[in-house]
Amino acid sequence: MKITCIFCGQKKESSLEHVIPEAIGNNSFTTNIVCTDCNSALGATIDDKFVNSFPIEMKREMLGLKGYKGNIPQVLRRGEDSNGNTIILDKDSGPKYIPKVTEKDNSFSVMANSKKEAAQIIKKKLKRKQVPQKLIDKALKKIKNTEVEESRPKINFRYNYNVSNFKLEFLKIAFAYMNIYYGDTYKQDPIGNCLKNILNQFKSGNIADYSNYVIDVPNQLSTPVMNALKRSNQNIHEILPVIDPNNRLFISILLFNGEFSYSVLVSNHGDAYPSILGKRKSILISK
Repeated sequence: MKITCIFCGQKKESSLEHVIPEAIGNNSFTTNIVCTDCNSALGATIDDKFVNSFPIEMKREMLGLKGYKGNIPQVLRRGEDSNGNTIILDKDSGPKYIPKVTEKDNSFSVMANSKKEAAQIIKKKLKRKQVPQKLIDKALKKIKNTEVEESRPKINFRYNYNVSNFKLEFLKIAFAYMNIYYGDTYKQDPIGNCLKNILNQFKSGNIADYSNYVIDVPNQLSTPVMNALKRSNQNIHEILPVIDPNNRLFISILLFNGEFSYSVLVSNHGDAYPSILGKRKSILISK
């Protein structure tokens, strides 16, 4: 089906766009007013960075929410010991070191998870260097006679995430929401066009300033909403339109019962969007 895409403005083949990413439990709030090209590009430049960011991966693992490849993330998977050696934590087999070979003055030292693994590594390394078999056998014998030391290292994990990329997802959600309900009107809105240009800049791999459009949700709004969500005993994403005393229209987005929330300024003319305050959207998070 051909549509006029809300992002690029061109008439192209439509695709199914999840307004809130499917990877965080939205299977119901979708639209087909996005072309295949923009859906793919925005998914790679905005959605993927959001759903795979450290705090969101923590929530996805906690709630068992699968990603696009069908996998539930394991956040605490790669760490380091006090000496900087890398340790991988596997849910099935437990923690394992990434083997490491150090070469100095024609001698080798190997760190591995077992004698068998160490022997395989050294054997392969020496054969590549065309070391005589007699010397290889000597090295393997030395490994065999080495005492094994068991240890329980303290594992350190380091994770970073870009807050700017994080907030950008909320801007994208708010822009799509406005176009779903008020597409023809919103195409004429100056702020709507600014948000569109910002998203297209990021889609193209560029950077644009959007700090004036994404703000914290006011406490007087977020507190009662979050309290109500907690009382419901359900996991919900909430999209809530708000018009302030200056007639500015904000779309407040509260993900995971408000644990992650921002308000996006979408228009300076709230009265141009009749009945929008009644278009509150609640999405029950599903696996």
